[in-house]
Amino acid sequence: MSTAGGLGTKGMAYADRRQEITAAAVREFAERGFAGCSMASIAARAGISKALVYQHFTSKEQLYLACFTGIAEPLIARIETEMTSGVAPFSVPLNVLNGIFETLGEHRSAWRVFYDPTAPTTGETGEAVGRYRRRLTDFSAAGVTEFLGALGDRDPLDIDALAKTWTAIVDAVVGWAIEHPEETPAQLTERWGRIITAIFTIGSR
Repeated sequence: MSTAGGLGTKGMAYADRRQEITAAAVREFAERGFAGCSMASIAARAGISKALVYQHFTSKEQLYLACFTGIAEPLIARIETEMTSGVAPFSVPLNVLNGIFETLGEHRSAWRVFYDPTAPTTGETGEAVGRYRRRLTDFSAAGVTEFLGALGDRDPLDIDALAKTWTAIVDAVVGWAIEHPEETPAQLTERWGRIITAIFTIGSR
């Protein structure tokens, strides 16, 4: 129960306690998946009681939704900015990767929460997960349409194939970044810029 002045239990502000809980929950969901963790394990990671977690979130689904939207909203906003920046289509893929690296910052494992295969698929949480994931899918399709269109290829099956491939590539690239926390966003962008350039220039030398 909150107290006067916006303070929660043990003198911590309500908003700060809620942030502490969601930060711990993101780490739990990233490591164990929605299905593999519990409110008790989240409370233990945060160093507080399960009862205190329930004072802020009535269910694991509600807590996951708070974590998911906290990750998805800035990611979607940054990717949309990169997609609508007006740069040449060939520059967009690397700009999008850079935007993802910078938005996630040191909390790269949060990406696993976004694509958690055990996330809820029904109810308010499931609807939000599906909606945000569809936004990324739509961004991928739009980017690939422009990219291939600049090369004169407007075949719908080519677009669909490359869009799905690009989505998988992004997931793999961020997964690699998670495994290499020593690399800064700038270093990651430089590295993948070299790799993308090398791929596009195969056979041109």
